[in-house]
Formats: sequence, C-alpha cells, structure tokens
Amino acid sequence: MAEDQIGETPAAPEREATPIFRPAEPHEDDMLSRILCNAFLPLWNHNWFHGVSRPLEPVMIGTPTSKPHMNSLQKSRVRFYRSLISMTRLLDGLVLVAEVNPPAVESDANNATTTKQPDIGAVLLWLPPKKRMGTFDLLKLWRSGFLGLMLPWHYGLTGFYRIQLVFEENIHKMWTRTLPDLPPHGFKEDECGFVQMIASNPKYAGKRYASALLNYKIEQHFAEFPDRPVILDTTTTQGIRAYEKLGFKLLAEVPVDSGTDAQGMKLKSNASGEIKTEARETCIQRVMARLP
Repeated sequence: MAEDQIGETPAAPEREATPIFRPAEPHEDDMLSRILCNAFLPLWNHNWFHGVSRPLEPVMIGTPTSKPHMNSLQKSRVRFYRSLISMTRLLDGLVLVAEVNPPAVESDANNATTTKQPDIGAVLLWLPPKKRMGTFDLLKLWRSGFLGLMLPWHYGLTGFYRIQLVFEENIHKMWTRTLPDLPPHGFKEDECGFVQMIASNPKYAGKRYASALLNYKIEQHFAEFPDRPVILDTTTTQGIRAYEKLGFKLLAEVPVDSGTDAQGMKLKSNASGEIKTEARETCIQRVMARLP
C-alpha cells in the first residue's frame, strides 16, 4: 500500500526551518504511528478500511516514550499504522523522518530563551527494489501485527478484505497494466522504488516537509538505481498535484464502490443523490510513476 498526505496549497508558506532527513529509530515507531493516524484522518480510504460511521478525533502525538490515552477506535487506527511501520522494517525497507529543530523562543521578562526539542515534520515509509512481501508470507504478516487487525474489535475480516482484496488488488492490476509500457523496456512492480507511505505531521501542514523528504529519498534512489522508476499510489487530487511537481506522471485510475460518503464514512440509508455523486467522484485509486 502506498498512500500520501502530501498535498500543499499554492499559497503554502515557506519552511520555517531546514529539516534534517534521517532514519527513524525503532523506539520512535509508536510516536510515528500516531503522527500517521492524525495525518490520514480525512482520507476516505483510511476510514473505509476501518469501517467507521463517524470521524475519529485526532490522537495526542506526545513523545516517543509517552502513552497518550486513546479510545478503542483510536487504538485500532494507530495499530494499523504501527503494523505498517513494522512491516516496512521486516521487509528491509526504510522508515525516514524529516526532523525539525524549532527556533528558540523568549520565555520570560529577563529575555531568557528556551530551546525546543526536535520534532518530526514528516514521515516516509519506503521499499527499495526487490523488497516486497511474498504472496503467502504469513510469518511477516503475523510479526508485523497485521493479522491481529483481523480481530472483530479492530478492523475485522471486512477491513482486511477491503485492504488486501479490493484496494491492493486494484493497485496490482494497475501496475500490471501500465508498468510494462514504461520506457525504455518496461518494468515489473518489484523492480521499482516504492513509496509505501508519505505524510506530513498535521502540526506542520503547508511547510512542505513531506515533499522535501520524498525528494531527498528519490535523489538517493536514482543515485543507486539510475534506471529504476519510483512508483506510488494516491487517492486524492491534492496528492496528484503535489506529486506532479516532483516529476511524477499519472498512469491509471480506478473508481471504488466503497459504500461510503466522500470522507469514507458508511452511507446512511437516506443519503441523498448529491452525497452519493460526491463519493463516486472522490473514491478513486490512482497510480503514478517518476521515470529516471
């Protein structure tokens, strides 16, 4: 699964500080999963996976060592991202962050300054070429925590079906249809660098940290694999625009009959035609590629 929350508005302000791009430490993974949770709360497919009928409240991100209080739905949602991070590591993928060092601020009448702790501006989950999960790799699914999401008090079998047999299958079919036609001689999906997930910390929305982090990794990828494309998928028009600025091209798209509104919430029995039309226009999967 690739997914994004990278879209920026044309009037987005400049980045306030130059971020440091680095691998995330394993002890940061819980905090990163909470950042991803909040980043993707508005996206239809993440709500559809979870099968919720009303929006979730943002979770408290806290620090790598904190244990914020969460209700059961929030815990399940955070567990989804924690499992995805674990899977990325198990596949020898990369978990990268844009670390932001906020400027010191004056804190009292004596003009004393307080140095803020570094913060995370963006998160990237990346799979290099040939680092993919096998079709029947149940051990990695279990070790990552994904199989536990099938329990009825988490995502259940319906959620697992939506993720694996609808969403992922749609992506696989689009790759199969489009990648063999890419110049010069076509590619297979596992020959490409893959953006598993990219997101800005909502606290820094509009600062373009996610775009900068992704561009940094793309440059590294092409330095190591000069003939291999970078591929991703997106479910938002904002994502398309942001990725096009980074040199990606739209390859294919497919609508999803999600049975939800445009926010991914379960449709009510009395939903209007306007709500259903908006959902059809929003619930669309797309794949993109950036050529060397």
